[in-house]
Amino acid sequence: QASKLVTKAKAPQAMMSVYQPRWQREKVGTSLAVLLLVLAIFTWRPSEDAFVTAPSWRPKVSPRASALALSATKAEAEEEEDEDSDDEYDEEDEEEEIYEGEMKPLADYAYNEAVPDAVYEKHAIDRHQVNMKIFDMFKKDKSFFPHQLQAGDTIRVYFKQGAPGWSQDRQSKKIGAVHSVLGKTVAKNQMRQAYIDGMILGIHGEYQNRAIVLRCQIGTGSRTIGYEWTFPMHSPLITKMQVLRRGFIGRHKHAYFMRIMVGKNHQLPVDIERKAMDERFQVLRDTGKASEIPESNYPQNAHETYPLPVWKQDEDDWNEDDYDELLVDDRNEYEKYIIGEFKVRPSPGELKHGFGFRSSRGRTKKRR
Repeated sequence: QASKLVTKAKAPQAMMSVYQPRWQREKVGTSLAVLLLVLAIFTWRPSEDAFVTAPSWRPKVSPRASALALSATKAEAEEEEDEDSDDEYDEEDEEEEIYEGEMKPLADYAYNEAVPDAVYEKHAIDRHQVNMKIFDMFKKDKSFFPHQLQAGDTIRVYFKQGAPGWSQDRQSKKIGAVHSVLGKTVAKNQMRQAYIDGMILGIHGEYQNRAIVLRCQIGTGSRTIGYEWTFPMHSPLITKMQVLRRGFIGRHKHAYFMRIMVGKNHQLPVDIERKAMDERFQVLRDTGKASEIPESNYPQNAHETYPLPVWKQDEDDWNEDDYDELLVDDRNEYEKYIIGEFKVRPSPGELKHGFGFRSSRGRTKKRR
């Protein structure tokens, strides 16, 4: 009986040594499952038939199949980008159409409202096109004007004016064209042709408004006075222009200085080159070769006759590396000596005691 009691007493101790709590068993199982899952993620590589067959630890994929798959994915990505860009362009076009449809006239914008640039572009007016459209309505043919007509030339201008005794009440409305003189309507049968001789002082204006300033002498002796007449060269009342004398004014842009010339001084020298040109053209007309005469041009303004100079540095073929100041310096030795050495004219004291030049402070320094 005593031995039975001993065995019964030792049994609970053995059971306690083998027994493990439930939470410890669950923790070990969870850790093992997580470890297996991590190993599977890092070791398993999907193949083309990954979803058809069971996954292997290291599936073997041929290099050709991988390259084809990579190129296919790239092509799909590019197609998607193209579709996205097309969609963006379509949206921008739709926005522009909507914006143009909603664009208001310029007069409808308030003073404190911002006006888009597209409104100004839509309402922009090309002044040149407008002026050219009006110019085409009133312009004369180029052959109407003499060749190379410029300031200094003495010309005879034929024009139409109302005949003596004409009256607006007695005009005939049944005959021909009707002209307007000094705000009154004059019929064609009440017009007469007159002419005036004078020297061209200048040409000014643009397009159909280009005009010629003509100066002539009226009277004789001490009673001579100057008379100036400005007329639009494209006016329908101007019927003919004839050159009487070619005057030479050099590189002057106009001949307004002739206003102070009196008596015998009121005359310019003859332009030999243009006079020879007129004689050559007249010979061609007399011999029946008028078709060989080049076409004339409209009289030009001063700024068109002598345009602003274009500097060599502003030309397209300018190369700074090829520049040599010795090749472009056209000054003679005297100009180099005077302009280069003496920037300021020397004073009488400097001329007496020696040549020199004045500095910015006014002191005299000897020339080196």
